[in-house]
Amino acid sequence: MKNFEATPDDALASEIKSRVKGKVAIVGIGNIIRGDDGLGPKFIELARDNKINARLFDCGTAPENYILPILSTSSETIIFIDAADFGAKSGDIRVLNLDQISDVSFSTHSPSPRLFIDLLKTGKEDLNIFFISIQPKTTALGESLSDEVKSSLEFLKSVLAEALN
Repeated sequence: MKNFEATPDDALASEIKSRVKGKVAIVGIGNIIRGDDGLGPKFIELARDNKINARLFDCGTAPENYILPILSTSSETIIFIDAADFGAKSGDIRVLNLDQISDVSFSTHSPSPRLFIDLLKTGKEDLNIFFISIQPKTTALGESLSDEVKSSLEFLKSVLAEALN
């Protein structure tokens, strides 16, 4: 009998699924005219098209404008999807805890994600928040999403659809 080991994709899928609790809001962040930086909004588009069972927010480059709408969903879990440079291969996916977000570079939005998270957690310290970040290939103005990032978004769509539907 052959012994099967979990693939990195299986481990990543399990990690994401294990973090999802209760009602979920998914927040896509990024600039759609800067190549792979637009992966957050693109994910929200894919999630809507596939009717993923979560409140979906395409926040572009100004997530701070969505604090009240996000909080009004009474979600127990908030998942941020964004491009981040963490020094890996293009398309690699990382699940980041809040204490890890200062270790990566989020290129096109301000204020920092940490400040945004702190505002969301005010009075809701038990809110389950994490980032799913994808290593971009290019964030050049006028570029489209790379094939590596498109593939990663399809993978995430499948994982979250299974976890949430």
